[in-house]
Amino acid sequence: MTGTDKLTPLIIGHSRNPRCFRGQRVSLPWESNKKAWLTAAIFKEWVRKIDGEMGRRRKKIVLLLDNCTAHPHNVPIDNIRLVFLPPNITSFIQPLDQGIIRNFKARNRSQMMRRVISAIDNDNIDSAQER
Repeated sequence: MTGTDKLTPLIIGHSRNPRCFRGQRVSLPWESNKKAWLTAAIFKEWVRKIDGEMGRRRKKIVLLLDNCTAHPHNVPIDNIRLVFLPPNITSFIQPLDQGIIRNFKARNRSQMMRRVISAIDNDNIDSAQER
C-alpha cells in the first residue's frame, strides 16, 4: 500500500529475440507471442515467479486484477491472494486505464533512446580517439 515494494514489470513483445536486443542484456523480464498480448500461460508463469519471490521474502500480498481472460482464477499459489474486480467497472477505477501504461511506455522509450544515443556518441568518441 505504501508503494515501497514494487514488482518488476513484465514486457511482452512480438519477437522472441528482437533484433534491437542482439548483443545487449535486457534488464526487464521479456516474453513474446504473435500479438504481443498477455496470455493465460504467460500470466500463470509470471504469478508463480512472483509467488516464489514473495515466499523467499516471507511476504503475503494481494494482487488486484480485472476479469481479463488472460487472468485465470486457478493459479496454484501460496503467497499471493488474487482479487478480481467486478466486471464492467475496471475502465473507471483501474489505474492502468487512467494513463499509467501510456506514461510508462513513453518514459521507457525516452530512456531507451537516451541510452542508444549515448552508446552511439561513445562509439564515435572511441573511434575518433583511435585515429
